[in-house]
Amino acid sequence: MTGTVEAIREADIFSETGGLVKRVSAEPGAQKKIGEGLFQIDDELASARHKQAELNYRQAKKNVERYTTLYREGAVALSALEAVQLQCEGAEAEFVAASRKFSNSRIKAPFSGVVSSRFVEQGELVHEGMKVAHMVDLSSVKIIVFVSERDIIKFTPGVALTVTSDLYPAERFSGRVGSVSDKAGRDHTYRVEVVLKNSEKSGFRSGMFARVLYRGDGMREALLVPRAALLTGIRNPEVFVVRNGKAFLRKIVAGLELQKSVEVVSGLEEGDSVVISGQDELRDGFDVTVITGKKTTPRK
Repeated sequence: MTGTVEAIREADIFSETGGLVKRVSAEPGAQKKIGEGLFQIDDELASARHKQAELNYRQAKKNVERYTTLYREGAVALSALEAVQLQCEGAEAEFVAASRKFSNSRIKAPFSGVVSSRFVEQGELVHEGMKVAHMVDLSSVKIIVFVSERDIIKFTPGVALTVTSDLYPAERFSGRVGSVSDKAGRDHTYRVEVVLKNSEKSGFRSGMFARVLYRGDGMREALLVPRAALLTGIRNPEVFVVRNGKAFLRKIVAGLELQKSVEVVSGLEEGDSVVISGQDELRDGFDVTVITGKKTTPRK
């Protein structure tokens, strides 16, 4: 079955502060480690506020220490000590907020990965909440496939699967089922994520197509159609069925994929005649003359 490759993790990067972009270290395609800087926003005012907040907090702590000593000696009332303690707590809160504001002037990578796109340039004015970049983690990838309800029992988390790709036709890669949806879609298929360790040898990128092959342990009967009969591809499969000299468009639910054939879970019956050539020129209900054709038959 054919699936779409997605990064194991990806995220839009947003600025948590506003100001001029002073430095850019996020070139598309650049590898970044978690916590590594992507952008530096002008931090002059944030730095000054951070220093002032730190001084106020340090002074407030000294006042608490002094009033505590005076209270123990009976020189000040409890209310005076409590007032100073409250002032210290307020100064601490302002210091934490100023520290966070100062830290946010440096936009950092949230995880190790690749910068896939950048949306701002050096010297540009950004505001809080503005999207500045996008990152993907391709150290592993997940291949999203949709499995029929008849076969979903075979796809449990941890099951080993073989993955192939038209980009590397001679290679076979090992993957494992990562997660299985508990709810089917309208076409009665379930979303399955197959996790694959990526490497320079495999080189899978987000958005590619890959095929997932189930390592079955037995033989069973299945209704097959040639892959060439599919009109719209494996994700939304449709075929033309010929009856009484007319072609009728029929949606089908695909199951497992073989090299040149596709299993039909529902939508066709044994003996139906399907068009395997010239279907791009047809419309639903067109009159047709069959020159050559093949009928689907169950195989073991």
